[in-house]
Amino acid sequence: MVTTWLDTLRAECARRSQAQVAKLLSYSPAVVNQVLQGSYRGDLKAVQKAVEGVFLGAVVQCPVLGEIASNRCLEEQAKPFAATNAQRVALYRACRGGCPHSRLHKHDSGVSHGNDD
Repeated sequence: MVTTWLDTLRAECARRSQAQVAKLLSYSPAVVNQVLQGSYRGDLKAVQKAVEGVFLGAVVQCPVLGEIASNRCLEEQAKPFAATNAQRVALYRACRGGCPHSRLHKHDSGVSHGNDD
């Protein structure tokens, strides 16, 4: 039997509270609840990537950081530009410059991380 990311999310919520799972995923408890109820209207693919990264060990090859969890990739994309840190500058440019894992369009100033309830 193949376990899907949604099955994993359900199992993790059964083991601990939805609020604890939400915190691990960097989402609100309301988002986790809506996903479980099938009523979430946000970026479900981003939630999937977060679940896969946190609970299933999914990784991506970042052009700046090397191999990182898929949820960290989403978190890095969501960070604002910071000229005071060379690594953040490189990440900002890579995420907006054609990285195949980016959910951003070239030159976007932000990312939809799905945290909007």
